[in-house]
Amino acid sequence: MPQKILVIEDDQDLCALLEYNLAQRGYEVATIQRLNGAMDKVREVSPDLILLDVMLPDGDGFSFCRELRAEPPFADVPILFLTARSEEADKVEGLEIGADDYITKPFSPRELMARVKAHLRRQRSAPEEESNSYGPFLLHIAARRALLNGKPLSLTATEFRLLEFFMSNAGKVFRREQILGAVWGNDRHVTPRNVDVHIRRLREQIEEAPDKPQWLQTVRGFGYRFEAPS
Repeated sequence: MPQKILVIEDDQDLCALLEYNLAQRGYEVATIQRLNGAMDKVREVSPDLILLDVMLPDGDGFSFCRELRAEPPFADVPILFLTARSEEADKVEGLEIGADDYITKPFSPRELMARVKAHLRRQRSAPEEESNSYGPFLLHIAARRALLNGKPLSLTATEFRLLEFFMSNAGKVFRREQILGAVWGNDRHVTPRNVDVHIRRLREQIEEAPDKPQWLQTVRGFGYRFEAPS
């Protein structure tokens, strides 16, 4: 069954270009050019990935991303922003509210297709029924479900992979570059700064006091370590 991609983009020419390139690679594509009705479209399509413009005629993609992340069925669907807003502050905001990637216009269709493929491959890479546990944390890998003390965590796809990586390597210290290679892979298009943003969001989910983390600790001058509080 082909993977489904929803494109939320008001530029008709760009929308047609994206639809053509994605369909050529075997994806099932749905499009909508307004935020009005977009949530209904998400529920109708149940996409495996969403390409989301930031500046839309009837609202902004940042607000819609927040809305999606608050909907349990879509909380972990990869969201890739497509936008002309290229300032670092915009990129950081996009990642902090739950996007998995941030792509600035103009962009190379080939690069975009590579990023789409990478995110979808990571979504499908988990063996059936595999689980991982550490202390009060339990991950159901295939289902992409994370529990803390038996209560579900609302993690994005990237945050889930990040937690899985740290749980599998508890007690070890990793530099940002090592985390990039392990979580995002060789085809990544992110920077060490993005690692800090995603770790901050993950801490907000798993720490009682995110500004004083007990589990996901900063090792000054080196990187990060995940281990049980002493």
